[in-house]
Amino acid sequence: MWRSIISLVLCLATSEAPADNYQEVAKLTAADAAADDRFGHRVAMDGGTVVVGAYRKDGQTGAAYVFRTSDGGASYGQVVKLTASDAAGGDWFGYPVAIANGTIVVGAIGAGTGGAAYVFRTSTCVSPQTDGECRAAVIAAGLSEGGCDFGFSGAYGVGRGCYTYEAGDPCAGSGFWSTSGDPTGDPGEGRVRVCAAQGPSDGGATYSQVAKLTAADGAAGDWFGRSVALDGGTIVVGADDDDDGGTDSGSAYIFRTDDGGVTYG
Repeated sequence: MWRSIISLVLCLATSEAPADNYQEVAKLTAADAAADDRFGHRVAMDGGTVVVGAYRKDGQTGAAYVFRTSDGGASYGQVVKLTASDAAGGDWFGYPVAIANGTIVVGAIGAGTGGAAYVFRTSTCVSPQTDGECRAAVIAAGLSEGGCDFGFSGAYGVGRGCYTYEAGDPCAGSGFWSTSGDPTGDPGEGRVRVCAAQGPSDGGATYSQVAKLTAADGAAGDWFGRSVALDGGTIVVGADDDDDGGTDSGSAYIFRTDDGGVTYG
């Protein structure tokens, strides 16, 4: 039986306890919680960020809530409520949610003709040590240490490059130290340098909608957006009531980006 408000409970395994012993550390609820929101119907987590769907929020328009921890998981705070730019009643936005590396995908099975999936992004810091393409582009640009502080404009994109942060900055956690080499030289005492795929990060405090995905052959009742998943630049959207192979035979649609998430095709 559905409860009027479903609360999400996060648990954390302690190093002192057996692997199967979990302790509750937080209970998440929406700041604007209301009856029949269905908050917690779907959840997703990546690192210190949690996304919770509430597909019946605001007259079944739906919403997704983003929570973050800044103390290693001891507590979580709501940082943003996501809604579709063209939200309408009955969309069921938030029915599924997924998150990876600063990108959030939210399904809305009642949107438009047959459903939709919406893509949101936040600026995400990535260390050049793990992002070979970005590091190669920075080095190829011949940036000096000073130039690296301010980013660059080149084949990798305007504003995408290396930035220097004070130690303790939310973005500094993705940084790395280097004592030699150009442009990844020692940034100075108490500072770290990172390579940012989309410019300096705000630590996930804000998200912007960058795409609305729909099926090229979408039809009413397909339930496109019933499930969503993403990995790198690829997003998969399920439509389990699509009829290509017979009534409700189902389909899954694959979308890819080759411009850092600006567009998907």
